[in-house]
This record gives sequence, structure tokens and C-alpha cells, in this order.
Amino acid sequence: MVDKNLDEYRISKPMDYLHQRLFDNNCPTMHKLFNFPGIFQGRCPNKNANSDGTMAEADISYLTLLDNNHQMIINVEDETSSVNEKTYKKIDKYRTNHKYSFNLPVLSVITTSLPSNRCLKEYKFSPSDILRPQIISYLNYDGEKILSNIKTKIESKKVLTKLEFIWLILVIRTFEEDNSEILEIVCHLINIAKAVNMHFKIEMIFCSRYIIRKYAKTIEDILRLEEVVGLKETLRFGDMEKEIENRGFVNGKAEGKAEGKAEGKAEGKIIGSLSVLRELVNDPDCRYTVEELSDKFGFTKEQIINGK
Repeated sequence: MVDKNLDEYRISKPMDYLHQRLFDNNCPTMHKLFNFPGIFQGRCPNKNANSDGTMAEADISYLTLLDNNHQMIINVEDETSSVNEKTYKKIDKYRTNHKYSFNLPVLSVITTSLPSNRCLKEYKFSPSDILRPQIISYLNYDGEKILSNIKTKIESKKVLTKLEFIWLILVIRTFEEDNSEILEIVCHLINIAKAVNMHFKIEMIFCSRYIIRKYAKTIEDILRLEEVVGLKETLRFGDMEKEIENRGFVNGKAEGKAEGKAEGKAEGKIIGSLSVLRELVNDPDCRYTVEELSDKFGFTKEQIINGK
């Protein structure tokens, strides 16, 4: 395997995809991470038609409820190469489309790994129309402190909050140099970190693929670090989740309809979940071992085998 094929292992615009995935699945937490104004209300369409017949598509668009009980749209774009006049003309299309489509004010945000002094601060379209987006440079965060605090918590075997785990993915962007060395540390921590639930950790492992494909130096490093975080196993668990959901296991808990009434509701969900898992493990076509199901869903092997 030679480095001349490295481009085949890269991902086009990996940080765009990373941000989209983080916001798609964890928008309230991302809203909190950047300390945006108001209270997260929900996603809104990020694609609108331009007056010239083309389509403008922002990376992220969502609604927030302000203190005055009015709503505002927040558009977030991630820029890794430049924040200049061209950037402003692009995000102005998103701003204009959303403003007239929803009749709401729009806050334009640019996140970037560029230093703040290399970013254009405003652009004047006319004397009365000046675009001043909120520019968030990751380099303004204290990456060493963030990483140290998370590392201490992981080594103490404490469960990371969603916010902390997302920072574990993003912290590499707070370093201007030595990104590949930071990547090694981060991938090891992702492997041993405890998350609020298995589903969320699987999602974070998926997200780690983007930083690995961007910052790893060689093909060998990419493949090795994807192994370190457990990406292949995570893809297998993703298939497992789909199969279990098709059998009635919903978001990690079965319905447990018969037993799930009044004070027995929680117990009913557990019984329903174990019933689905027992059915699966006794299926001769099942691709998963009882040990794998036990590790993923937190029940003992005996509970799964006995269905209770």
C-alpha cells in the first residue's frame, strides 16, 4: 500500500459532513456548545430556490426561540480554506432566502479552523445592507485544557456527557499544528470513553471517521485508527440495530405492550426488549452471538437466553 493512493481515502469536505452529522443528530447540544442565543426549537429546511433558478443549500439551518418569545433562524456554515468575499456572497443567498421564505430574522454563523485575523469580518452589499456573521474560530478555544479535562474524566472511568463527547471529536480543530499527534490521542480516548448510551457512542464513532480521514497522514494510519476506534465493529452494530428494530425493538426498548401499563410500564419495556433479543438469538439465521447482544444492550447473557 503506497501513499500515492492516499487521496482515494480522503473525503471531500469532511468537516462539512462532520458538522452536518453532529447538528442533524445532536442539534440542541451543538446549540449549547456554541452558546447560541435562545432555545433550540427544531430544524428548518436548509435548501431554498434562488431568484436565478438555482438552489442554495446551507450546511445547517434551525429555529431558536428568543427571550422576547420571537423566533429566529440560525444558519451555520463551516469553512476550512477561506472566509472572504466569496464566502459572504454565498451565505448571503442563504440569509436572503430564509428571511423572505419564513419572514424571520436570520443569524449567519461561520465556524472555521482559520485564525480570526485571517477572516473577513463583514461585507457591505450596500450602505444599508452589511453582513456581519458570527465568526467562530476553533483556534480561540483552549484545546489543551479541553482535552486534558476530558482525558482525566475518561481515565477516572466516568461517563462523558454528550457535550464532552462531541468536544472529544471536535477538539482536534482547536490545534493549529500537530493535528496527527492529537488525532492519535483522541482516537485512543474515543475507544475507552464511556458515553450516556451505546447508541450515542456508536454515533460518535461514526463521526470520528471524518477527522481520521482528514488528519491521518497515511493510508496505514487511516486504517489503523479506524480499527482503534472500532469503526468496523460499529458498522456491524449498526446492522444489528436495524435488524432488531425491524423485530419490534424501538430505540433500544421494545414496546412491552401487555405488561407496560401503570406502574409496570418500565418493567414491561424490559420484558419486551428481552423477548425480542431472545427471539433473535434463537433464530438459526441470526448473525450475532449472545455475547455481542449482551455487550451492546447491557443485559446479561442469562437474561437474553431466558428472556427475563
